[in-house]
Amino acid sequence: MDKLENPTVDLWLCSLSDLRDDVGSKSHLKQTLTADEIAKVERYRMPSSQVQALYVRNYLRKVLSRYSDLMPEAWRFEYGEKGKPSLVAEQQLMTGLNFNISHSKEHLLIAVCQRVGKPVQLGVDIEHARSSTNIDSIMKHYFSDKELADLFELSKELQRERFFDLWALKESYIKATGKGLATSLRSFSFDFSNLTKQVVELGSSDAKSGLYREIRLHSGIGLNLDSAQQDDSSTDWQCCLGRLDEQYRFAVTLGGNLLPMQIEMRTFSSSHLFTSM
Repeated sequence: MDKLENPTVDLWLCSLSDLRDDVGSKSHLKQTLTADEIAKVERYRMPSSQVQALYVRNYLRKVLSRYSDLMPEAWRFEYGEKGKPSLVAEQQLMTGLNFNISHSKEHLLIAVCQRVGKPVQLGVDIEHARSSTNIDSIMKHYFSDKELADLFELSKELQRERFFDLWALKESYIKATGKGLATSLRSFSFDFSNLTKQVVELGSSDAKSGLYREIRLHSGIGLNLDSAQQDDSSTDWQCCLGRLDEQYRFAVTLGGNLLPMQIEMRTFSSSHLFTSM
């Protein structure tokens, strides 16, 4: 019998600021993509959005090649009913790679979990805590009664912090299941009563100045599903919440009958996209 191991989720933090958008750089980045991907990139109306999409797709391919002999241009993707990307079945079976991505303003976060022969459900979300967001009108529509009750016990300042924590967690869960907003955000809730804290280093010197060098992680977050979520109730779900700095936080949700997950964090700069492996 194979020894059980804790699944490791690698989080790759990639910069989306100060992107090179000259003709030569864009041409170089397009060489890695399929014709279908290039068509999707060019559907964006804003030139800046097209450039960002080019970088996002290239970052993903380059990161995946850290786990395999496949070159960045060799990866092929398929999309679920609600648009969740994954590797085509042949490559997923061969590499055991599961991934998910999220970006907000200047940061892209790529989550990767390699479990050969053991399928998992993986979702990640990164959120920018915007001071302009009217949280009162939003949370009453999208948070469960229990989450609202817990929120109202907090001070106004802490309510705003908890709001964005919950939003990141909810996004990571519905991305892990692949069902997206077809799942009511009120149909599940998170419990913070048994939090455990740990600190992981943000590896590499490429980290943008101002980010925490040591990332605070909170695990032990309970996920409670209502009866409408029966398909997911037999899955063991693990949720983790972290902070990059005072403005950005992220959440990871991992589904599968697994031991507690471990989180590793790395950074990846845009200069890596213009060098050989």
